[in-house]
Amino acid sequence: MKWYALASAVLTWPLISFGALVRLHGAGLSCPDWPLCYGQLIPPPGFEIAMEVGHRFFASLLGLLILIMTILSFRKEALRPFRRLSASCLILIIVQGILGALTVTMVLWPPVVTFHLIGGNLLFAVLVYLSWITWNPQSQKPKKEDSTSSIQIPLTAKKTAWMLAILFIIAASGGYNSSTYSGYACEAFPGCHEGASLSFGLSGMELGATKLPEAPEELQGRFLPFFANEWVNMLHRLIAIGGGTMLIFMAWSWLIQNPLPALRKSGWWIMVLIPLETLIGVANAVLRVPIPLSSLHTALLATMIGVLSYALVRSMHPKQEQVQDPRLIHLPQKSERVDSNYEKIPA
Repeated sequence: MKWYALASAVLTWPLISFGALVRLHGAGLSCPDWPLCYGQLIPPPGFEIAMEVGHRFFASLLGLLILIMTILSFRKEALRPFRRLSASCLILIIVQGILGALTVTMVLWPPVVTFHLIGGNLLFAVLVYLSWITWNPQSQKPKKEDSTSSIQIPLTAKKTAWMLAILFIIAASGGYNSSTYSGYACEAFPGCHEGASLSFGLSGMELGATKLPEAPEELQGRFLPFFANEWVNMLHRLIAIGGGTMLIFMAWSWLIQNPLPALRKSGWWIMVLIPLETLIGVANAVLRVPIPLSSLHTALLATMIGVLSYALVRSMHPKQEQVQDPRLIHLPQKSERVDSNYEKIPA
């Protein structure tokens, strides 16, 4: 089962980015029906049709892997501890299939597209969690721990869960910003339009054979948004900057408090990925949402969700010998004497 869980997680990450590419290329409606394409099992030729059908094919393959994984968990008693998470993955992939169908039949309705993005990242988070515990089955065995460890570890896991929640809120605002095509509404940063104080843009710049257009003259010089799409874009910026700052401070606290080594590594990753994601977001604005950068923006989001999911599972299932914070290390009782090799010897 562990191979099915790992394969599902590995497949989900590029599938999220592939879905973004399909939408950015305008291929989401290249097949106007679902699950067939123009009522045919074998679709007509075409690049955009191939992208849409390819996305459906790999999503179906992911669904098959999760179905097999779930069946195995219910058929084998040894896999009983993994049944709930396997069933959760199966429910999520079914919901994703329904949302994918509605994305087509409801003609890219923004709320559906946004929920489709959130659902894909949520599925990836659960699969990362499930993959780790299936490869480390000893983590599922109940352990008797001292009172200090039982208090500290759940608090760390709770903090990680809050970080995931913040990241999903940022993802939801970004998904709605993208699905409403509001990314094209503002061409400057940090203000909405060029000419405003402290704002910069690249209007008129030539990128190969493409020249970046200028905003209408009546919009130039405005820092704050006016139209609905401008508000959606600027609100996403505020949520992303505010939430990203919170994530950086929370990740930094992992480093200064010396928790599990796995959390320190995850903290470093978050502190690197958040600024990188911000820079790509700024580039998206001033370069008018180029497809490669927008797809990378989505891929980095999924990467951060994977990192935090890994941090969550490690904080929920720590290995005692890896804990380096003195507050989390078991101290011997007064009735015990400890020699230099840490072997307990009766007094």
